[in-house]
Formats: sequence, C-alpha cells, structure tokens
Amino acid sequence: MKKNLFIPLTALVAICFGNQAKAQVTATSQPVTVNINLTDAISITLGATPTVNFTYTTAADYTASKTIEKAGHFTVVSNKPYNLTVAATAAFTPAGGPALDIVTVNVPSASANGGTPEANVPLSTTPAALVNGSTATTGASYTVDYTIADPASLLNLGASAYSTTVTYTATQL
Repeated sequence: MKKNLFIPLTALVAICFGNQAKAQVTATSQPVTVNINLTDAISITLGATPTVNFTYTTAADYTASKTIEKAGHFTVVSNKPYNLTVAATAAFTPAGGPALDIVTVNVPSASANGGTPEANVPLSTTPAALVNGSTATTGASYTVDYTIADPASLLNLGASAYSTTVTYTATQL
C-alpha cells in the first residue's frame, strides 16, 4: 500500500514544483504630449537666370513692342496666403535714361498660384501690387513677362546699357 501511495504522491510533488508561480502583469499607461510649433515662414528664390535684357540693334527693333518672358523667374514658399509686389530700387542708370514706367511687369494668371494678378504693372520706385491673394505653397514658380510696349521713348537716347534693379516682395496676409 505504501508503494501505491508513493507513486501518486511523487507525481503530485513533481507537478507542484514543475509549475512556477508567475506574477500577474497589469497594463499601465502614461500620456505623452506631442506639440507642433509653427512659425510663419516665407521666402523668394530667384531662378537660374534672373537678368532681363532688352536688346535694340536694328531700326525695326524701335518700331514694335518687345516682351521678354522669364519662365520660372522666381519661386515663393509660404505657409500662409500672401501678396506679391514689385518695385525698382532707382531710376535707370546712367542718368538721363528712359523713364522707369516704360517697362511693365505681368504675371500670367496660370502662374499666379491661386491669386489675382494685376495686368501690366509699370515699374516704379513705389511698390506696386503684382499678385494679390496667392495661396500658401511649398514652392510656387512664377513666370514673369517684362514688356516695353512703346519704344518711342528710347529714341534720342545715347547708345548705352541702361539698367535698374527690380525687387519682388512677398508679404503674408
């Protein structure tokens, strides 16, 4: 009888010691704050060839209008809607050159990035609206047309290269 009890008792002890007691795992959590800190950002980057050259070499050049199209003239990046203005920094040099307003600037509507372009904006030292209400963008490329519609005011000027600097300004709304 001792043998009959010994075998089941040994088996019971082996089962008890073979099973390890495991601690109960409970889930815990902690909240984490995620912040997105934004700062207004805007920039203008000029294209590869920003210089605009009107060339008058023949008599026929002085009888018709000329337009120089600058595709991809500059790119604007802005996290908010914006307006574009254009202004010349000074009159044409050398002194006695043509009036600034002989050159007009135009952004075709296809290049206005959702904004409203002003047509044929004459150059001036006072900033003039070029495009109003353009949408926020990660890289809107602008095509700009420079036009001399009536070259008559170029008559009687001495042979020279007359130049000025044009500045484009993007202002967030």
